[in-house]
Amino acid sequence: ELMKGAYTIQDREITSSLQQFVAQPEVWNNFFVADGITGLEKQFVDKMREWVTASKENTLTGLEDFPYGTMTHGTSEAFQMFMMRHNDRNFKFFKGDFMMHKVAGNVMGNKWQWVLDANEVTADSAIIISIPFSDFGTTHPQHIKLLERCSALNVPVLIDCAYFGMCYDMDIDLNYSCIEEVTFSLGKTFPVIGSRCGVRFQRTEIDDAVTFANQHGIVNNFGALVGLHCIEQYTADFIAIKYRAVQQQVCDDLGVDTTNCILFATSSDNKYSEYNRGNGTTRLCISKQIQDEYERR
Repeated sequence: ELMKGAYTIQDREITSSLQQFVAQPEVWNNFFVADGITGLEKQFVDKMREWVTASKENTLTGLEDFPYGTMTHGTSEAFQMFMMRHNDRNFKFFKGDFMMHKVAGNVMGNKWQWVLDANEVTADSAIIISIPFSDFGTTHPQHIKLLERCSALNVPVLIDCAYFGMCYDMDIDLNYSCIEEVTFSLGKTFPVIGSRCGVRFQRTEIDDAVTFANQHGIVNNFGALVGLHCIEQYTADFIAIKYRAVQQQVCDDLGVDTTNCILFATSSDNKYSEYNRGNGTTRLCISKQIQDEYERR
C-alpha cells in the first residue's frame, strides 16, 4: 500500500541501537535535574551543525552566517515562532508544502495563502519554504527565483530542511539576505519523530520563547539525548547511501519516479489522486516498501 504522509524507514539497525542505548542505566546519570540545566541541548545544537555540514551526498553552503542555534521541538516550533513574529505580514506558502502552516496560520489569525508562482510574493509577505520541497522531494523549481525576489523586496524567509538526512544530490545555498533562519530535525531520518529533535539556526539572535527556554533549561533533554546518539552513530548520508539503490528498485517496480528524498516517489497517474496536494504530480511515501524490499534482499 502506498501511503500519504511522510514516515521514516523503520531501519532495524537504528531501532535496535536506540533501544539498547536507552536501556543503559548510565545514560540517565545527571539527566533528571530540578533546574533542567544539563547542557544536552547545547551539545545537540553544536553537533547538529557539524552533522549537516559534514554531508558528502549534499552541498550546504552559508550556514556559518547563522551562528545562533537553539533546540526546537522538531521544526514546527520554529515555524510557529516565525509566524508569531511576522504576524502583521501576509504569509505565502508554495502549494504542497507542510500542511501545518495552514493549521497554524488559521489558529493565529494570520493572513496566508498557497501560491504557485514566486511572482505572487509582495513586499508585505513572509515566506516558509522547504528544501527538499515537501511535495516534490527535490528543490522546488522556483526556489531560487523566490529567494532572489524576497531578497530584493526585503521579505523574511525561513528555510525548512526537515528532510535533510535522508536526501542526496541536493544543493542548499543559504547565501541570500532574505533568509532569517534555517531549521533541521531528525524525525524524517530516524524513527525518533516523537522525540522532537530539532534545531533552529538564526542570522540574528531573536529573544523569543524558544531562546528563553534554551537559556533556562526548559528544553527537551530527552530529545537532545536521543538525537545526540543518532547523529554520533550515523552520518547525514547514512540513509541515502544504504537505501538509494532500493529506492530506485521500488520505484521501478511501482512505475513511479524517484526523488532526491529516499522516502518519496512522485507520480502523475490519476490512481494516486487521493494523495495529491495541489500540484501536477503526487507525492508518495514509500518508506514501508523500501524497508520490505531491503529485508527481502
